[in-house]
Amino acid sequence: MTTFVPDGSLSARAHHRETVDFAAQQGGATVGLFDLWAIVKRRFWFLASIIFVCTLLSAIASFSIPKSYTASSEVVLERKDVRPFATDAALTSIDRDRSAAETEMDVLQSRKFAGRIVDRLELVNDPTFNPYAPGGDKSSDQGLLRYVQDLIGVRRASTSARVIPDIKTQRDHAISALLSQFEVSRTGESLAVRLIVTNQNPKLAQQIANTIASLYVEASLEFKQDERVADKQRALNTGGAVAFLRQSMTQPLLITLRNEEARLLQSRAELAAKYGKNHPQMIDADSQIAGIRSMIEDEVQRILSDLEAESLKPSARIVSTAELPNSPSFPKPGLIIPAALAGSTLLASVLALLLETTDTRVRSGQRTTQLVRIPNLGYVPKVPKHLMSPGARRSSCIPDWSNVTSAEAERAVYMACRYSDARQLRRVVMTTSCLHDVANASTAWGIATAAAADGRPTAFVNLDFNRHNISYLKNMERSPELIERYLRNRAALTEIVQSIPNLPGFGFIDATHVMTEPFRSLDSDSLCELIMDLKQSGYDFIVLHAPPVLASGDATWLAPFVDGVVLLANWGKTTEEQLLEAAAQLRMNHAHLIGTVINQVNPEIHRRHHYGGFVITSKRIPAGRWHRDRGNGALQERPDAEVNTLTAPSARPSITRPSNVA
Repeated sequence: MTTFVPDGSLSARAHHRETVDFAAQQGGATVGLFDLWAIVKRRFWFLASIIFVCTLLSAIASFSIPKSYTASSEVVLERKDVRPFATDAALTSIDRDRSAAETEMDVLQSRKFAGRIVDRLELVNDPTFNPYAPGGDKSSDQGLLRYVQDLIGVRRASTSARVIPDIKTQRDHAISALLSQFEVSRTGESLAVRLIVTNQNPKLAQQIANTIASLYVEASLEFKQDERVADKQRALNTGGAVAFLRQSMTQPLLITLRNEEARLLQSRAELAAKYGKNHPQMIDADSQIAGIRSMIEDEVQRILSDLEAESLKPSARIVSTAELPNSPSFPKPGLIIPAALAGSTLLASVLALLLETTDTRVRSGQRTTQLVRIPNLGYVPKVPKHLMSPGARRSSCIPDWSNVTSAEAERAVYMACRYSDARQLRRVVMTTSCLHDVANASTAWGIATAAAADGRPTAFVNLDFNRHNISYLKNMERSPELIERYLRNRAALTEIVQSIPNLPGFGFIDATHVMTEPFRSLDSDSLCELIMDLKQSGYDFIVLHAPPVLASGDATWLAPFVDGVVLLANWGKTTEEQLLEAAAQLRMNHAHLIGTVINQVNPEIHRRHHYGGFVITSKRIPAGRWHRDRGNGALQERPDAEVNTLTAPSARPSITRPSNVA
């Protein structure tokens, strides 16, 4: 059978090269929305499980964690803390600024001030603040850890009664618990201080917030009163409050009056040197001095009364009291669950992208083309589950079923091998793989039978000594002595070639025995002679199935003796590193790589996950050879069948076998 290709037309190899170059150029393309959607479909259950579990846990936690309520009050710090007998310079130096406000915030969070709140509200007797109070939990673990232990039921009951500490220790414990439940905040340079209290009891949270505000106002007033007593004592030591203020006050009016008094005193002293005390000018000077001193005394008394009134006012005031909280501040399911959903979605997406980038298993023919720079010849599907007998392993199924499913794909691979170079019609093709898989031999067998069904006299030589699933090679193998005799030129080729009655023009040789150690007898010269004998016997297409490249060196040394090499990669098993290493080893020995074939493809998953490319499958089962068992519903082989299931599903014209082929 001859194939005609018009002169001047591009060969299939040139078309393949264009495809390879285009695929290599697309290797650095960015990921688009379609690729992201494909990742989502591939990792759907992974994404859904993470999102569902995280959202469910957040929902359970949001409805199970004890609720906390927040109450807040607000106080404003006065800009001046006026002390009754302080000088004006001192009053200027203690103006409220940012540092003073920060100091007051530290005072509010001090243990001394918190102790006053504990004493005022008697929190020592509250079990939530003092675990040693009546009705309180005497265990040392508290808070979230205690809740988690209660939730999962791992807390152990106390086996011995613990010693109750003294009241001072209990008070310190209550102070620490109170400080952990409230905070003080301020916005910018504002003097308004916000007091925020969080507690599981809303009424108690409100009460504590209002108590903190009122106690701070009382404390500021007490501080002023203490400063007033100290300033009075200091004034008495210097001649009284009036004398102290008269001499030390630096207000502008008092300074002016004192300067005027000093001028009048100096003028009177000059007049006293000339006149007596009863002189009219002396009397006038004394009158002016007495008036100035009266004005000074009146001003001092006014200032003193103002300072006394100011000392009775606190340095802070309450501007907002806490109201009873109606809803818990934590947890809020309306916020936690959507946040958990968004966060888990982001986490699942990142993990899915990480898994996608770290998963280097071969599934795409476009990707293999980018890696090894040779075209992908096709995809060979695996055997569907419904065609496997109960209890049978998928990898060891009967090859007849495999051929029924994958014959169209194997025939497409054969056509790609045949027309890869139109100038050479007689081809010797070697099939090999990266690592061993029992289905690789079946794929090579299918390529050979597809060639025979296409009308080309075809020979299949099995050189893979690994376990395979081709029934004919299991059940019809001949004695290895015949092959040994042929290699020693003691037997004819017709004695070692086996045939299939219903497939004319097809012969196969199982030479696995001569490829095993330590009595390997098939060398390069013997292989060349075997190939030449097959060609001279009339076989137009020869398929050599070699052991895996990465498991044996046979494929490497066999490569130079064939016209082309087809590299098989198992879908979802072979990694990109293995594929690159296998191609590199074959190229080191100048192998003519025709292309790759992705084997054992799951067509449904391949299409649904958008790995690219099209998987050719056949749904047709030859009639008469298989029947369904009524007992278990499985397909069973009829021993008396006379039809061939190793051929392609579509009818092919047969040719007469060469007369010199056994």
